[in-house]
Amino acid sequence: MGLSGPGGSGPAAPRNRPPTGAIDVSAAAKPRPRSEVLLRALRPLTDALVVPLGRTGMDPQAIVLTHASLGMLAALLVAAGPSSWLWAALLLQCKTLLDNLDGGVARATGRVTRMGRYLDTVLDMLVNLLLFAALALHGPGLWAWPLAALAALVLTLVLSLDFVLEGRYTALRGRDVTPDDDLPIGAPLPLYRLVRGIYQLVLAPQDRALTRLDARLFRRLAGVSEARAALDVRLAWSDLFSTGTLVNLGLSTQLLVLGLCLVLGVPFAYVYFVLASGLYVLLVQGLRAWRFRRYLGAGA
Repeated sequence: MGLSGPGGSGPAAPRNRPPTGAIDVSAAAKPRPRSEVLLRALRPLTDALVVPLGRTGMDPQAIVLTHASLGMLAALLVAAGPSSWLWAALLLQCKTLLDNLDGGVARATGRVTRMGRYLDTVLDMLVNLLLFAALALHGPGLWAWPLAALAALVLTLVLSLDFVLEGRYTALRGRDVTPDDDLPIGAPLPLYRLVRGIYQLVLAPQDRALTRLDARLFRRLAGVSEARAALDVRLAWSDLFSTGTLVNLGLSTQLLVLGLCLVLGVPFAYVYFVLASGLYVLLVQGLRAWRFRRYLGAGA
């Protein structure tokens, strides 16, 4: 799961920030090559809510803490049993809505902070772990916990890969983003260092590992490192297919599927869905490699 994760309050904000006190609804949507279908469906509602929330002066981090609390409460309701599953499903969809509002309010009001990015990602990770722990209570006997743990790992890696590949896609095309150092911290320094430290300890290593793995695969297929490859070859590798095929596995869609499983009374089916998502990602990466080799062959 990358910084602010797909569906969270990152990635970096545009350099042209609205003046203090102004609300620029056009800046609310996260700039992505492609967005989840669900997020496009929610866009009119989130845009409509950005203005009133922005006018209240509410700190976007308060929205992050609110949707994280809803996610934790939903995990408790999942654990509680079937009588609570409908409420858990509803809370998860409320979490999705707020999770897509925190970054929108921050961008629309020019209040993107370093703390907001790390806080959103770290709390999403915590909520996900609690949800999988709750699901393990309703799984197939002794296999429930190992399967739930494996699904939690798979989901984290899928979200991280989406983040990494999108970052490579935008970096190659020179998209204008604001470096972290240009943003205010947005929290007391000790608290910021704690949250950032959790991210650096738990999530950053897998982002780096996936980046190295992607670079090694490129070198194996192209016969040259990315640093020495022509720009058109690098663009062909990090194309829209590489990131667009993963976008609908984002956290918003994940929570919608979990909500449906809860409503249908089969919550552990979501664990199998996540595991199947991992197989889908492997298939897509194989297809990506095939497309790239075909491109190299056409240019030979």
